[in-house]
Amino acid sequence: MQILNLNKVSKKIKNKDILKNVSFSIDEGEILGLLGPNGAGKTTLMKIISGLSLPSSGGVRILGTDAVQYRNKVKDLIGFVMQDNNMEREFTVKEALLSYARLYRVKNAEAVVDETIARFNMREWQNRRIDKLSGGMARKAMIARALLAGPKLLLLDEPSVGLDPDVRLDIWREITKLRNQGISVIITTHYMEEAEALCDRIAILKQGELLAVDTAANLKHIMAKGDGEHLTLEKAFLRFIGREVF
Repeated sequence: MQILNLNKVSKKIKNKDILKNVSFSIDEGEILGLLGPNGAGKTTLMKIISGLSLPSSGGVRILGTDAVQYRNKVKDLIGFVMQDNNMEREFTVKEALLSYARLYRVKNAEAVVDETIARFNMREWQNRRIDKLSGGMARKAMIARALLAGPKLLLLDEPSVGLDPDVRLDIWREITKLRNQGISVIITTHYMEEAEALCDRIAILKQGELLAVDTAANLKHIMAKGDGEHLTLEKAFLRFIGREVF
C-alpha cells in the first residue's frame, strides 16, 4: 500500500527556489532516509509533507488523499518529530503525553499513554518535568508523543543528533520496530551509518533537487568508479553532491 506520493513538489520563498519538482513515493512500513547538505531543502520538504507549509506547486497525497487541499483530513495520519524539543516544558512527561492524547481525541487516552510509557521504558521518569530531561529522554518522549494518535507516516528530523551512542541505539531500535507495525518513516540525518542501518531507501537532495532515490547498496554501486571500487555510503553521497575531496 502506498502511504505517501509526492508529485513534482516545488517551493519558492521570495523568488528563491527551495525545492524543484521533487517526486517520490513511500510504501507502508518503509523507512526512507533523506540526505543532503545544509540548505538542500530537507526541512522544507518535511514541513510540506506534514502540512506545516504549502508547496508552491505540485501534489502531496497521503493514502490517496490530496494532503494540500484536505490538510485537516490527513493531519492525524502524520506524526512529526522536530529536532528541537517543542514539548510543554512545565509539564511532566506523563502530563505532556496525556495533554497531546486528549487534544487528538485518542480513545482510552490514559490507558494508551500508560502503554506508551511502558513501551518506551519511561516509567522511572514519567513524572519528571520536560525541562529536566536529558537529550535522549526528551527525544524518546517526543517520538512517543508523535505515535499516540496512531499515524501511518512518521517524520523524524535528525532523530539522534547529539545523543550518546547507547541512547542513539535505543532510538534506532524503536524506529526499526515501527516498520513491523506498518508505519512508514522519513528520517533526515547527517549520520551515514544511521541511514544505512535503518533505511530501506535513501533520497539525496541538493539545492532543492532530488538527485537519486535508491537503496544504499545501489547508490554505492552507481557512484563506484569501476567494479573493483567498494565505496562507503558517505563517499557515494559526496560524489552525488559533487563534494568528494579524498
